[in-house]
Amino acid sequence: MKRFFFTIVVCSSTMSQMMAQNISGKIVDSKGEPLAFANVVLLNRQDSTFVNGGMSGENGCFSIESSCSGGIIKVTSVGYKTIFKDCKGEKVGVIKMEEDSKMLGEVVVKSSLPKTVLKNGGMMTTIVGSVLEKAGSMENLLDRIPNVSAQNGNIKVFGRGEPIIYINGRQMRDKSELDHLSSDNIKSVEVISNPGARYAASTKAVIRITTKKIQGDGFGFDATTEGSYDEKKNIGGYERLNMYYRKNGLELGAYAYGAKKSSPDEKDLQQMTYLDKTWNQQDKIRRKNKSETFSSRLNVSYQFDDNNSLGASFSFLRNPKLITDGKSENSLLRDEDLTESSTSVGSEFGQNSNLSSNIYYVGKVWKLGIDFNTDWFWSKGNSKNNIDEHYQEVNSEIQNQLINSTTSKYNRLVASKLVLSYPLLDGSLSVGGEYSFTNRNTNYTIIPNTLADNVRDRIKEGMSSVFVTYSRDFGKLNMEVGLRYENVDFKYYDDGKYMAEQSKTYSNWFPSLSLSMPLGNVQMQLSYAADIDRPSYWVLRSGVQYDNHYTYETGNPFLVSEISRNISYDLAYKWLIFNLTYEHVTDPIYQMVEMYKDNATIGLMRMINGESYHNMTSSLTLQPTFGIWHPVLSAMVEKQWFKLETRDGYYLNKPLAELKFNNTFDTKWAMFSVMMTYITKGHEVNNYVYKPMFDTDLSIYKSFLKDCLTFQLYVNDVFGTNDSHVIGKYGKLKETIFDEFSTSKISLTVRYKFNVTRNKYKGTGAGLSQKNRM
Repeated sequence: MKRFFFTIVVCSSTMSQMMAQNISGKIVDSKGEPLAFANVVLLNRQDSTFVNGGMSGENGCFSIESSCSGGIIKVTSVGYKTIFKDCKGEKVGVIKMEEDSKMLGEVVVKSSLPKTVLKNGGMMTTIVGSVLEKAGSMENLLDRIPNVSAQNGNIKVFGRGEPIIYINGRQMRDKSELDHLSSDNIKSVEVISNPGARYAASTKAVIRITTKKIQGDGFGFDATTEGSYDEKKNIGGYERLNMYYRKNGLELGAYAYGAKKSSPDEKDLQQMTYLDKTWNQQDKIRRKNKSETFSSRLNVSYQFDDNNSLGASFSFLRNPKLITDGKSENSLLRDEDLTESSTSVGSEFGQNSNLSSNIYYVGKVWKLGIDFNTDWFWSKGNSKNNIDEHYQEVNSEIQNQLINSTTSKYNRLVASKLVLSYPLLDGSLSVGGEYSFTNRNTNYTIIPNTLADNVRDRIKEGMSSVFVTYSRDFGKLNMEVGLRYENVDFKYYDDGKYMAEQSKTYSNWFPSLSLSMPLGNVQMQLSYAADIDRPSYWVLRSGVQYDNHYTYETGNPFLVSEISRNISYDLAYKWLIFNLTYEHVTDPIYQMVEMYKDNATIGLMRMINGESYHNMTSSLTLQPTFGIWHPVLSAMVEKQWFKLETRDGYYLNKPLAELKFNNTFDTKWAMFSVMMTYITKGHEVNNYVYKPMFDTDLSIYKSFLKDCLTFQLYVNDVFGTNDSHVIGKYGKLKETIFDEFSTSKISLTVRYKFNVTRNKYKGTGAGLSQKNRM
């Protein structure tokens, strides 16, 4: 850490010596909204040669290190006409861009197409002024962004998994935060499928959401109520209230959220064990999950000027009830002959509490940008599990067994992050670092203790990181290069005793590079980055947990982190977007099932490291517009070269494809949407999707009172066909056939907004990757 802060001091000192005269101004679109990522260059008046250049930021502002010298300023941006302006002084003022109808028209009849820009390893889609403004909820909007899937509360970037989401530069800590927004609040959405050195190395994908900047002081609120009902007669819903008070630079905010949800958990399992005889363990599971949630947040911020802001927040989350109850019917066959049957009735009751706080400063001292965050996080969770089992061998009497287990977890985290940025050599240099310390305790007890061991373990982990990135334009070519270093000191304690063999200290370097350039109407981008998947603390536990008469599970403290090195190519042409990504994965982490204590009827589940493998993903998205019809057609294919010896062979490499066809009809009365998804057979790591999946969702969105009052009716899985059918391959001796059944659900969301303006809170948080592992 001393070296890191010394590096920052040296860089800051060097930067202060390089200050020169600047040309500055602001770029806006035809509606007066700030226009980000516009290229601004200064040309020599005599021969039009390049003198210096820059790019507008998210607020539309730009700065060029040069004096005017009677030159000409040239401004270009995809989808807009090129602007030439005489440079008469350091303050250029506001430059308004006009849309290029030839570039954006094409098949557009009424509304303009969403504009997509490839830059800095990401793909930014402009929402404001496009048809996507009327998509309704954030889930509906994100589901129409290229390479993003957002359905039933699950958000994924194709080929990269669940992303980290930022809203106006601050990381989203709870998925319910998306409910604060609707599509008409959004200025742009940027998807980064190959994040660079600026982000924690555990980040596989990033979605950055930028809202419109609406001016206004006074009191405002945003209230939402949703009710839902599914085919199993479960009723649920939530209520949310967001309140603000703004006066000049001061903002006070309060947020409250309460939810009560019920959902069925119905699945069939078959665990096959191939020894001298074939053992077939069949489970029919019928359970219901119930949850109650309350969360709240208070924040205060003060914006001194356009560049300097200070703030703090405090959040509380409580799950007073997390309940799972139901029963499982089991049969054990040996070479197709029934040898044993059992029935277990179980109930689990859990509670969770989280407290967190954030203090931040975002500012600019002359040309030096400063972004500082300190976070504190505390959580506590406990659960009690009761299982009443009745099992009977053929020609034997019924035996009964009552199992009671308790689990408790405690987490504490302190983290700080500092990022400094400065214009350097016609580009922008950023230097930053982060440090976090985590303390986690886990206790597990079971009665009778002859079934499994009691566990009392503790994990202490300190993680420090430092990064540097530099971006610059070379004519039309934009380059961003970065390097990140992370050091982790992991200490493991079993029943209070330090375990040297299971503790470890490891360091990693993560380079990144991104090149992007437009050629006429075609945009292209090539990027390289590496990421790491560190096992969660729960996966690193050492004790054995009892699930039922046939299944146990345990952690693996000897796991090493999974590292992925990725090369990605993107292309965008008008309403066509293409992506191709190559991925090399080292020490992949996946689940394996083994025999427990040489008993073929009992499976022990745990995570292991496998052999390195290669993976390729490709996607093509078409999003034209024909009058009121706005279709989005996406085709995505993923193929892996994964080696694991199974009964069916040594390679698991059948490609998996996903097809999406979203249709939105924007009428004067309301917006109607039909969203269809089809997933083919294929392999995902050591799992095989052996039956295709098909899902259809419907949505009706209607607004009143100039969009202050909105209604949205949503139907999930209209035809009840979104079932999951997967075979888990666990080596030559074991495999599990998994069938999970979907549930159709209908929900109605009512929302009312009054004087709601953009949240000025700019804290981005620290220790985010560690929080996710908790």
